[in-house]
Amino acid sequence: MATTTSTTLTPADAIGAALSAHPGATAARLAEVAGIGRSTANKALATLEQAGTARRTPGGREGGRRLADRWQRVEPDAPDIPPASGGPVTPPADDGAEPVEAAAGRLGKGALRDLVLAYLVTHAEDGSGRDGLGPTAIAKGLGGKSSGAVGNALQRLEEEGRVRLVQTSPRRYRPTGS
Repeated sequence: MATTTSTTLTPADAIGAALSAHPGATAARLAEVAGIGRSTANKALATLEQAGTARRTPGGREGGRRLADRWQRVEPDAPDIPPASGGPVTPPADDGAEPVEAAAGRLGKGALRDLVLAYLVTHAEDGSGRDGLGPTAIAKGLGGKSSGAVGNALQRLEEEGRVRLVQTSPRRYRPTGS
């Protein structure tokens, strides 16, 4: 008589298997495939992301609506590849600016400031920011970052002498030297 042993998959194992079978799926879809709740799936995905075996690609925005993040399995033997970005995000149509890669994940200290300055310099050089750019346009151009956080970064950059305020109402900035 053969004995059968039942093995119960942990939520992380179930999500890992679902990730392998459905690369690029949302957390909700992975939860459905794995047969577990969304909350449990999100916790398992966070655990896998911390372990370096899963990678989140931010969904970005479509109009005012936030799109679901997408998940990929990362093989442990794979070379160290930086996390994928949310892809090109088109700034507001009326400023004529080129798409900018959206940053993935949480930014480190000072990283938003660097992104804001790079965006401002790029768009001042291409002429789309000839009258200066405001926090809202830059935030949209950076993939829907917080305009308040971008405004704070611009104020810090102004204090550092890296940008100058060229218009006070509404606030518009240009990089120094341009």
